[in-house]
Amino acid sequence: MLHGLIRSFIPLFLLGIIAPVSAQTADGCSNCYTAQEAREDLQVLFTKLQQEHVNLFARRSKAEYEAHLQQLLARIDGPIKRSEFHLMLHEAMAFGNIGHSKTEAALADVFGHIGNDGKIIPLSIAYRGDTMITDNWTGTSDALPPGSRITALAGIPVEEFENKVRKIVSADTVRLLRTQVEMGMPAYLYLLFGPVAYLDVDYIAPDGKAVSHRINPVTFSEMYALQDARALPRPERKASARIHRDLGDGIFYLQPGPFSATQAERGEDGDVYMIEPFRAFVSEAFAAMAESGAQDLIMDLRDNGGGDASFSDLIIARLIDNPYRFASRYEVRAGPNTKAVWSDRPRDDETLAGRIAAALTDAEDGEVVSIELPETQPIADNAFGGRVWVMVNRHSYSNAAVIAALMQDLGIATIVGEETADVPTTYGAVESFNLPHSGASIIYPKAYMVRPSGSEETRGVVPDFLIAPTPIGQSEDWMLQIAKRQILMSR
Repeated sequence: MLHGLIRSFIPLFLLGIIAPVSAQTADGCSNCYTAQEAREDLQVLFTKLQQEHVNLFARRSKAEYEAHLQQLLARIDGPIKRSEFHLMLHEAMAFGNIGHSKTEAALADVFGHIGNDGKIIPLSIAYRGDTMITDNWTGTSDALPPGSRITALAGIPVEEFENKVRKIVSADTVRLLRTQVEMGMPAYLYLLFGPVAYLDVDYIAPDGKAVSHRINPVTFSEMYALQDARALPRPERKASARIHRDLGDGIFYLQPGPFSATQAERGEDGDVYMIEPFRAFVSEAFAAMAESGAQDLIMDLRDNGGGDASFSDLIIARLIDNPYRFASRYEVRAGPNTKAVWSDRPRDDETLAGRIAAALTDAEDGEVVSIELPETQPIADNAFGGRVWVMVNRHSYSNAAVIAALMQDLGIATIVGEETADVPTTYGAVESFNLPHSGASIIYPKAYMVRPSGSEETRGVVPDFLIAPTPIGQSEDWMLQIAKRQILMSR
């Protein structure tokens, strides 16, 4: 996989939208925080998370958190380098094993390094099951070919490497952790090993031979120049595009793209909730599907980053006969910061946002309140009454995973593809606050939502029909072709 995490952050860093946290200076150490500043930030972090996080102790007890805090505090025995403390904040947040409870302070340091032409290890990987494999060339030689199974990094077995990453990456499950590594391997190598002169990689080549290879670091631009020069065949598919088309054989294809406004759709004020362009796209797609006379609809949510339910409802409401709610349970903690953020939001009974605003206004500080979700009504305009097939993969995130679970639980779609890494029963709907000395932004989930079936299992959406991802180096979209074959065979 091309490094999606780095691709998404670098332009923002260069534009100044994401910037390294401002430096403090401590006596005897430039670019450091004093011990007192660092300790106070950690203590504020723990205190405010207890006030704001919907359930900080969901997967770690309060005693475990307090012990972990003391361990972190004990490591601060004097002025601490800014980058070292930012990584410590990642440790503090990742400890809870909740993906939406995190900070990106240390990643900002990595992107600052990259933006200043600092060098990184150009290793791109993907997972197939529990196996880490290469999915791009790392140099001009034929060593470490794509499809090689990595067994060790810098002499560390892959399993031990994953354990180290888990200490700094917030993730609900190992599967979700691995998708984060896939998207940003060079960044995580930098965070764990620093600016190294080389990285030794042990691997099993596609021909079965055990080999060791040394990768030299390169700049960001050199990495992509290398990968462009030795580009592998891949399916020609852009997940962010909004696409609808008739595939023939009575099958219609819909790739909705993100459930939020794209950059081109946001207008001058940059409103990510500008819904009218998406509404027009959905109306056009369902009109075209009605005209095609399709019996089956494939909705492609692979590599979909999610978004807002108000967007996805425009599709789902055309696939159902009865009103629905997207979750069986929805709870929000009325933390002081969350209440302040929502204090100016309009209160109404028609929308989820309006009901949350009303509940937060009436709640006591720190109270967890249950929200009765509004029902979404069916939309008759070109409603589709045929069979629905939803394609997902491990990179179907957030609302994409939630609506796949919704359609599975309501019995209105067959889910095909890979199990999602993101979980549909989740701690989400994030807000943030900043620490007083480092200025680090701390992201926390204010809400807990349970999928319509009522299952609280911490697991992704499991397809009804499993399809393996396209092999490395193949240009045909195997998953789509197999899905089409399954549809035709099931008639």
